[in-house]
Amino acid sequence: MNKTYNIRGTPQGWNPKIGGDKIALLGLFIIALLIARIIVVSKSALVLSEPITLTDTGLSVSMPVGNGWKSEKQWRYHDNGFSLRSRFTLGTRNPTAEARCVYILANETIDLQSLFEQKAFDVEGEIVKVDQVTKDTLTFNWVHIENPKTSLIFIFGTAKLPNNRRLDIEVQQVMDDTEMAERTFKRIVKTLSFKDN
Repeated sequence: MNKTYNIRGTPQGWNPKIGGDKIALLGLFIIALLIARIIVVSKSALVLSEPITLTDTGLSVSMPVGNGWKSEKQWRYHDNGFSLRSRFTLGTRNPTAEARCVYILANETIDLQSLFEQKAFDVEGEIVKVDQVTKDTLTFNWVHIENPKTSLIFIFGTAKLPNNRRLDIEVQQVMDDTEMAERTFKRIVKTLSFKDN
């Protein structure tokens, strides 16, 4: 009764399904990861409201809503201008992100560099990036500011309007996701509408 054994110590001709259960477990793990990814993407998708019009200005803006975002849905008069705000609150009482549009009525001529430096000073941050984005006839000069101590990311953009007026858009968040802040800012700019009346 001589049996020959292969290197693994199993009888020759014996064909176990080595690793079949491990492959099934790996497949189940990959499927679970894909489902989790789909859920995260659907929950973090940026949904914007219907355009919110500021009466007698020709300006309308869409703000983030849903998936944790709550918009005021109406412009409010504040300090010689009108503001519109949306906050992102998920699991805490304090908002972790905020988007704000400010329509400034009377505006003195500003130096962009000084304005950007003042914004950086206000949030105790450093300017990381300066850029421009254009929407129709408006050109937004914007700055990306970060405060590493508080994990604050602040995007501030401003555009000159006719009749010495100005539109500012701010997005700030206390999360380590630079892309979300910049993406939110650019989506708001992309969906705004302005007709000089």
